Amino acid sequence: MTILSGCQSFLDVNVDPTLKSDATLQELLPTAQFYTSEASYQQAYVAGQYAQQLGSNLGTNGTDAYYEAENATGWSNLYLYVIPQLNLLVQKGQTENSPAYVGIAKTLLAYNLGLATANWENVPFSQADQKNFTPGYDTQQTIYTSIQKLLDEGIAELAKNAGTKPGADDMVYGGDLGKWSRLAYSLKARYAMHQSGLNPQTAAQAALAALPNAMTSNADDFQLQYNSKNLSPWYSRVALANSTGNLSITYGSTFVDLMNGKVQGIVDPRLPIVVSLKNGQTTYAGVVPGSGAGSTVDFTIRAWHSNINSPIVMMTYAEVKAIEAEARFLANGGSLTSTGTTTDAYNAYLDIARANMQKLGVATEAANTYLNDAAVSVGATNLTLLHIMHEKYKAMFLIGDIWTDVRKYNYLDFPMPLNANPDLNGQRIQRMKYPSSELTRNAANAEANLKQPSVKMWVFTK
Repeated sequence: MTILSGCQSFLDVNVDPTLKSDATLQELLPTAQFYTSEASYQQAYVAGQYAQQLGSNLGTNGTDAYYEAENATGWSNLYLYVIPQLNLLVQKGQTENSPAYVGIAKTLLAYNLGLATANWENVPFSQADQKNFTPGYDTQQTIYTSIQKLLDEGIAELAKNAGTKPGADDMVYGGDLGKWSRLAYSLKARYAMHQSGLNPQTAAQAALAALPNAMTSNADDFQLQYNSKNLSPWYSRVALANSTGNLSITYGSTFVDLMNGKVQGIVDPRLPIVVSLKNGQTTYAGVVPGSGAGSTVDFTIRAWHSNINSPIVMMTYAEVKAIEAEARFLANGGSLTSTGTTTDAYNAYLDIARANMQKLGVATEAANTYLNDAAVSVGATNLTLLHIMHEKYKAMFLIGDIWTDVRKYNYLDFPMPLNANPDLNGQRIQRMKYPSSELTRNAANAEANLKQPSVKMWVFTK
């Protein structure tokens, strides 16, 4: 997917933080997509450190040591820009009999609500409006119900295939409503599986019901493409800054060790594509969580996710295959401690890496060598949820929703960070902190929903 010339101009000069009441559908859609991409980046920057894909370059007491992060920019982005833009897009689309725009807006709104509740648990939605500065908070259970309702409504609107339809103003799919519908079904499966800790069978069956209509290839991936004129934040704010000595984050050892052979016993062919070495280094090692040390790698402008033409990736076909593998594993009675599953679940597991390697441009021979190695090709009778989660974890690099899976399965087999935040008393971080601005402006509602960082969210309790 490429940004067409008109959308290049939009990203270059037309990102206006003011919400115009007279904005057209064609102006509102790319604006909402841009801010959705920004929200995804903001979430992944924090969640990736908690999930140990990323680590701090700045020593101890960093986010990767489970110190609380507000993600204040992500919060303000959601409530000042995304929700108002998308609500207005829905209203105008309904008024102008343009169901395609309504369907896309509701799908994007569901996605952004998913980001918000995964970050903070209870959040404003039903009362959230640009004109209301003290909205009440919806419970996480209510948010998940709202997400599924929005997606169902979005799918129905997209199926009408009537009225004005987007074209170049759709910077994600170029007006392809079939891809939007497949994204909506994919999101239904994602957010159903968020709740598998509450009821594995119910969640698995809901996901499996949606998957036949979900993404069918990498061509359906949900991402916003950037380029040398319109710069991806992973390139401009992180990689480029690192290259000039303004260090922030790098690759975490947990992520790198899954790639370099230390954990699986085979070097993943994606390693040199995704991870870049420091000058003069030949061995891949990530920063040890909570230490700021041990890294031989740099988050640089040479890597696939952080070069000048990199997209912001928000959901992929590889993730859909991971959802399928997990759902089929659970539907077959599997658990985190059990072994063995169905052939369909096993094939979906193999497709996680296969799809991601195709996306990243791994040579077919190298991909087949990896997939046929005994460490990966374990057979259906020996498959575990940990196998599935390891492959999902790698394929979802810099997609912040992976933190949901990590928390859902009690941080898997990941090590405890060094110098971990003592306030957590040896427990894992479970949530981001409500921004200080919210605690000041909307104090009564925010404080009523404020919880300690180690308290599990509703979605992770049984």
